Amino acid sequence: MTRFRIVPESSSIETVVRSSLHPVHGMATELTGVIEGEFDSVGRPRLDQAHSGWVEVPVEAIRSGNRLTDIEMQRRAEARRYPTIRFEVGQAWQVDGSDHYRAAVNVTAHGRTQSFEEDFRLWRDGRRLVLDGRHTFDMRDFGVNPPRIVTLKVDSLVRVSVRLVADEED
Repeated sequence: MTRFRIVPESSSIETVVRSSLHPVHGMATELTGVIEGEFDSVGRPRLDQAHSGWVEVPVEAIRSGNRLTDIEMQRRAEARRYPTIRFEVGQAWQVDGSDHYRAAVNVTAHGRTQSFEEDFRLWRDGRRLVLDGRHTFDMRDFGVNPPRIVTLKVDSLVRVSVRLVADEED
């Protein structure tokens, strides 16, 4: 099985939450993780073979650029008690014969695990693997109530976009 390790400086998780004034954007690049699987001669994943993947992001690494917003979001997420968010792929399958796939994923945040299925793109470029995907979560499903920051009321839905770049291990 071929193993790829996430390249943090080339990978990111971005979040967008609507609020009463403006969208609140967050971003983290301090990702760790591994993607494993078999690939055919043209670089497509052999999803009929064993495959897996996981990614973790430290909660404190997700920054909006606004110190007050970051402090309140981390307080609500109880970042000291639950320091990481973990995504684990259980199974993936091809959607339309191209580089579009669908995965069954478990995400653990704030001490709770939720399952979802979502589409993503995956392609291989030599010894490098690239994955792009997004999903919208309701923070209340993880026991986190949306914050109210001064006059800013934050919505409970969080759109998470992920771009993973991983290099093949020797």
